[in-house]
Amino acid sequence: MLKTLKEFRARIRYLIDRAFAREFTGQLLLLFVLVVTVTLFGMTAIFFGLFSAENTNISGIHHDIDKGFFDSLWWSLNQVLPLRGFERMYHATGVVLAYAFFLSLMGLVVFSVLISLINNTMLGRIEALRRGETPVLERDHVLVLGWNNKVFSVLRQLARLEPGIKAVILAPREINYMQEELRVAGIQRERITIILRSGIPSNRSELERVAMDHASSIIILSTDADDSESIKSMVLLAAKDDWPGKAPALTSEIAHEQNYELAKIASRDRLQIVSSAKVISKVIVQTIRNPGLSTIYNELFSPEGNSIYVQQVPECTDVAIEDIAYRITDAIPVGITWEKQQDGGVRHAVALNPEPDYEIAPDEQLVFVARGLPVNYRASETAYVSQLAREGGGHTSVPRRVLLIGWTEMIHDILLELDAHALSGTGITVLSRMTREEACRRIEQREEAALPNLELEFIEGDATSAAAYAGIELDSYQSIVVFADDRGDQGDVDTLTLRTLLRLSDLRKYDKVYAHTVVELVDEANRELIAGLGVDDVIISPGMVSAQLAQIARQSTLGPIYRELLSAGGVEISLRPARDYVALDSDCRYDDLTYAAQQKLEIALGLRLFRNGGELLLNPPRDKIWRFGEQDQVIVLAQQLYQ
Repeated sequence: MLKTLKEFRARIRYLIDRAFAREFTGQLLLLFVLVVTVTLFGMTAIFFGLFSAENTNISGIHHDIDKGFFDSLWWSLNQVLPLRGFERMYHATGVVLAYAFFLSLMGLVVFSVLISLINNTMLGRIEALRRGETPVLERDHVLVLGWNNKVFSVLRQLARLEPGIKAVILAPREINYMQEELRVAGIQRERITIILRSGIPSNRSELERVAMDHASSIIILSTDADDSESIKSMVLLAAKDDWPGKAPALTSEIAHEQNYELAKIASRDRLQIVSSAKVISKVIVQTIRNPGLSTIYNELFSPEGNSIYVQQVPECTDVAIEDIAYRITDAIPVGITWEKQQDGGVRHAVALNPEPDYEIAPDEQLVFVARGLPVNYRASETAYVSQLAREGGGHTSVPRRVLLIGWTEMIHDILLELDAHALSGTGITVLSRMTREEACRRIEQREEAALPNLELEFIEGDATSAAAYAGIELDSYQSIVVFADDRGDQGDVDTLTLRTLLRLSDLRKYDKVYAHTVVELVDEANRELIAGLGVDDVIISPGMVSAQLAQIARQSTLGPIYRELLSAGGVEISLRPARDYVALDSDCRYDDLTYAAQQKLEIALGLRLFRNGGELLLNPPRDKIWRFGEQDQVIVLAQQLYQ
């Protein structure tokens, strides 16, 4: 019996599906059968007292025809089909009843069509909103074109730089996908309004749909690390001359260094370009040479703590940089910036670490490392002279042996940078899943110049396996770098990095001296996972790049400053022994460090105290006194010196 019932239900369901599959004809037939069936069922009420004495006075139950088949049919049909006009035609002639039934039924159809139109219109509108097809009517918003893992850091930076800001994202992604990714990243907790639109960023009509003309700044991200789409968007924006008001600040990311020159041509110098590979490779190499440097960059590129600011200070006009350093009490002047005419437009020029006796011109602004603006100026006529200053000291260089674990597209740029700073014969070992032949071929493809100071060795192996280190003496390396290698097939990138660090930690547990270890992560949330695994410097690569993109988008003068800070042959941030600057075990103020650095044509930015667990102090208080030990360091901004 139960089986028969299931088969009957399945058969009914199948017939209903077949009826809907036949669209209008089948659905109309199904409706007719349903009305007849339910009406006949309703007529059975005659056997349960439909025309009984108790129901005689009920206005909805008519009994003047026969108190039988026709009256019960009339009652049941009007319950099934709520035709108000037809219901009032009781006892009319047959022709009038036919007309009334037809017109009432058509009225029901018209009303249903109206409801359906309203419903479909609303559903279509909601679906269009979900698909991101509606135009954006915002003004003074930040327009983000493209989608990659840096978008979350960009949004966080924007929210902290300017709480309450509105950001419109146009990307070739489904709206639901972007919403879910933003939810998982916790962006909804930030003070920022996000408007999502799905579309192609290099399409002019799509850009108009997201209110490109009224954006205060535009940021281009490399979707799926593909620079071709970014370059197309750059061509469109660079060629646009009909901005209705002030042109927005235009900033673009380039994922691969080999595309940088082409991007520069496409931008016509109208966009600030941030090369991901260049930024990360410079930071990694500088961190290899200067242990602890990643913490400094993390603070500079973060909205919290000290960052780089630009401000014009009228009191500093015609005052030398060396004197300004003592008169600004809550910030450190590190350079100057000014506007210049170029290619028919205004460009920002910058000079970091100028000569100490350089005097500020009226049209120049000062570049500061500070906790915020405005900076405080203290008038002083007396030049400061320190009795603690020491001569000597030198530059930092690449350790003699470096182990690079994993493979990254920017490895060639890293090798070039290492070669520029290394002593001849410096050994570089690369351990990755790539065969030696393939690794050599990839390096040779990019090798525009020889690497005379490096002795390269490529080892194929799985860095998470102990067997890969069979021929490697870890204690012979002074520095180890673990890249965020996305070529593995074992989970996400940071998970593979964590597994590699666990293996290294196990292999080095009996080593008396640990090599300085630098690790690249792609997610800030994973930093806590690697605590206690012998990591000295952590570089969150998407955060480094996105911080620059967001900050440049809100203050375009920062573009050339960051380029100068991370360009070859320019200035760099270094950590030098405190003994090279001031006498040890003597009461020392920050002004003493400032004076000592000026004698070396450098700028003191802060200090690192070894006895406090390597605590880094940027822009320290001016009234505090320290006594430096042998392992304490001074943070300086200095000219790069090559071997």
